[in-house]
Order: sequence, then structure tokens, then C-alpha cells
Amino acid sequence: MAVALPTRPCPTHAPPEGRERAPAPQRPRRKAPCALALLALVTSLGGPHAAAARAPDAPSAGPPAPSAQPGAPPDEAASPPAEGRPVVSPVQRPDERDAPQRACSFTLPVCVHAPADVPGAALLESLAHLEAAMRAYDALGLPRPLPDGARGGSPSYDLYLKRGPRRSPARVGHDLRAVGERFDAASAFAFIAAPGRGGCTSASDAAYALGHAVAVRLDAGAEEGALAMAASYLAAIAAPCAAEELAAIDAFQRAPERALTGAALGALDGALLLPWYLDDAYGTGTPAQVAMSLLAIAAQSTPAGAARFRAEPDTFDALRASLRSRGEDLDDLLLELAIARAFLGSRSDGAHLSDAERFGDFGRVRFEWSLPYATLPRRVAPLRPIEPTGATYVWLDLSAENAGARPDLKAAEITFVADWELPALFRWAIVKVDRQGAEAGRVEVAGIFGSSRAQRTVVGLDGLSGLLLVGVNAGSMIRSRPFDPDDAPFMPHAYTVWLSK
Repeated sequence: MAVALPTRPCPTHAPPEGRERAPAPQRPRRKAPCALALLALVTSLGGPHAAAARAPDAPSAGPPAPSAQPGAPPDEAASPPAEGRPVVSPVQRPDERDAPQRACSFTLPVCVHAPADVPGAALLESLAHLEAAMRAYDALGLPRPLPDGARGGSPSYDLYLKRGPRRSPARVGHDLRAVGERFDAASAFAFIAAPGRGGCTSASDAAYALGHAVAVRLDAGAEEGALAMAASYLAAIAAPCAAEELAAIDAFQRAPERALTGAALGALDGALLLPWYLDDAYGTGTPAQVAMSLLAIAAQSTPAGAARFRAEPDTFDALRASLRSRGEDLDDLLLELAIARAFLGSRSDGAHLSDAERFGDFGRVRFEWSLPYATLPRRVAPLRPIEPTGATYVWLDLSAENAGARPDLKAAEITFVADWELPALFRWAIVKVDRQGAEAGRVEVAGIFGSSRAQRTVVGLDGLSGLLLVGVNAGSMIRSRPFDPDDAPFMPHAYTVWLSK
């Protein structure tokens, strides 16, 4: 099993506009007091249900009603709840005649089912993967999947193997909401391809499927994006698979303009970087505690007979309220995550996400533009518009190799002007990168509600290899309409950036 990720010191509040922030000194990462404060807040918001995220045998309970959520304005609390995922899963369990073979664990509540023509060795291999994943999640203190009664022949979690080649990682489904549960909770099952060529993909698929079942036990109505992130992150912890993770991170970093919650449920999602970042910034050393606690405190009770789950508050609402209690903002977190993504893989400087260099060139985020200093002034626009929570990157190259002759930067300054489409609210950071590829400082440009322009002048360019312009679409500037993952498909918005010397 993977070891716990190290934590990093608490992020500080954003500096006043126009003031540069010095880079954090290089020092060993340690558990920060604020990490305990955030998890204490999560526990206090979620009550007994949040405790279930740490105690597998804890009774099911839940968070307060939406009107009791801290920090929610009265008009928002009184508004009708949004509709989320369908209560009836589009993925249905197969008939027993379609999967007559069954192998169950003697020690853990997991079973594997398969058609008659699947080799018995494949069942035993998948069963071993399920057992390993459940032991890993038990070690993390996560609750086990909700028992499904007589479905599948026993109350154990059921994994169904499919014939033929592996075309997609998994198809996950959930049963109807459990009777007697105070908050939305459901048992789950999944279909994966039968293992046949060795490697780690089958173990990753099984861990993903079981992680999804753990998540819907905490909140059956959670949005697909949150479930995909949680299951992907858990799978990366319980069954690390370089081939699967590199492909997921590469796809995620090649399209930074996409929303964090835009992936389809069932595929390993590169947006696992968000729960990974939450563990790094706010965790107490045990992986997945923050992400799973957010799922627990966002759980709601959907009225009987409803066709769709009650979707408010969602996990982003829970995260927003938790950050607000610490004097922080979701916009700040999105910008910090966007900056951390720029230093992933072979661009890692060791000061952002932990263990970020292991992705190599697959982790490099796509830059919209790379502009030599000598070509300024320039006005540029992105290839594709930016969805809410999506990011964008522009590189200004100050190196001699790309500027012909190295310019005299001791007294030079760069003027940055960004304009974007309403009603989006963009946040920007101008990151100074030294000749070793490490962050040497930054200037953060706060978004102003009601304005679609940001402007800043940057000085102190000597000794830098370039400036990295990082933008993030923080959602609507309408305060009563914060980012909601259930609003997909999202409306993207474009921008222009003007640079001059």
C-alpha cells in the first residue's frame, strides 16, 4: 500500500494587490496546525457522518440540513435544492444467468462474478485485487461499501467481469437508496474487463470500483465529478499503476481549460490532483481524509419518490464553507492549484505538490503561448475558451536563447493587461521563474466583481528565465451563482492578454 503523502505548511493569505510575495523557503514538509483545524471543522460540520469517514463500523448519520450550513446567505438557504444525478442508476446489475461464476472472499465482504467463459484464474486474480484494495481503505479508516442485501447473492460488494478486451476502465452503478438511512447512501457495484495480460490495470480498475462504492456510501447523491475524483485518488493510493496514472494526468494537463469536474464517471481522472492538493495543503498525514470528509458533510436527504438526488449543498459548497471559516476563498485555492499544476512532472521545482516529478513529461501542463521577450508588445488569446475552474497558461521567455541577445533586465518592467468575457471572474498570477526552473516569487492579481479587466506592472526581472502567467476561471461574478458542478455542460469564456515592455 502507498505510504501517506507528506503535508506542506499552511498557505498564507493572498497579499494586497500589486504586492509581490516571496517564494516559500525550501524546507522539509511537516504537518501544519491548520490541517488539524480544517479536519476539526469538517468533523464539526458533518457530525457523526463525518466521523464515519474514519471509522468503518460507525453508524450512518449526516450533516445538518442545507439551511443550517454555515456561511450560507438566507436567500440561498431558502432556495429550492438543485437536481443532481438520477436516483435510478443507468447501469443495471446483470441477471445471475449472465454471470453464473462467483468467487467470494473468506475474510472480507467482496465477491467477483463472471460469465461462464471467463477463466477461473481471472476471478481469483480480481478477487485478490479487491481484497488488497479493501485492506488499504480499511487502513485509511474509510467506511466499507454499504451492504446490498440479497443483490448479487450476498450482502458483499459485487464486481462483475466482462468478456473481451479492455475498452474502458470501469462501468460503475449504484442501487436504490438504502432504506432506513437518514442521509442519501447506496450500495454499489461495477463492471470491469477480466484480467488477462498481466500488469497493474486490473488492480487499478478494481480499486477504482471499490473507491466509488465507498464514496456513494458517504453521499449517494454526490456529483459525478466529485465521485470520479475521489475514486481515482483512492485507486492511485491503494493500487498505484503508472500506466493508468500517466495517461490520466497527461490527458488532464493537455486540456487545462476543462472544468475540474468534467470527466466521465468510470475512468481514472487526472483531476485527482485536486484531492491530492487538498491533502498536501490541509491534510493531517492520512491520505484522502479531506476529500472523503467533504463528501460526508455534503450528503443530503432526498425526498421519497424523487427522480433525482438532492444536489445541494455539493462538495464544492462544503469546501467553500470550510475555506471561508479559515478566512480563505475557493478562488484562492483554484489559483494555487493552477500554479501547482504548472510545476508538475519534469517542470517540478520540489516546492509545490509532493512527489510531482514522478510523472515526467506526461505531467507538463500545456501552455497557450510561449512568447520571446524580444517580440513584445503582443496581444494573445487562448486556443479554446476556459470553463469554470479551468486554468490557462502563457509563458514569457526571458532567456538569451530565445531573445537573440540577453536583454538588460535590471531596470526592465513588464506591463500585463488581461480582458475577459462577462460574466466570468478570472483570477491571475504572474509567477517569476528563475534559471533553475523554480518559483522565485509571484504577483497575484485579484479578480474584482463587476470588472472584466486586470492590469499589473512587474519589475525585478533580472536573473529570471521567464514569467509564467497563470489564469483561472473562478466561475460567475454573480455572487448568488457560485460554481456548481451540477451545471454541466459548462459555459466557457475567452480572454485576451496584452504584454508590453
